[in-house]
Amino acid sequence: MKKLLFLTLLLGFARDVNAESYWLILESSHSNWGFALEKIEVNSMSSCEKQGESWKKSWKARNYWCIIGK
Repeated sequence: MKKLLFLTLLLGFARDVNAESYWLILESSHSNWGFALEKIEVNSMSSCEKQGESWKKSWKARNYWCIIGK
């Protein structure tokens, strides 16, 4: 029983411990609607910047940030 518990814990902690994640944070603000933030996980920093620029060009009063998480 102890071996099974140990193996389960070991496998649970072993996956993707040092993997980085990339997040696109979207901001939208408008005087009539208020303010909103949304986060989306993306595949890479370049993908994040590309999608963020597309978001920013689609409407006025929008901004984005690309961040790296763990």
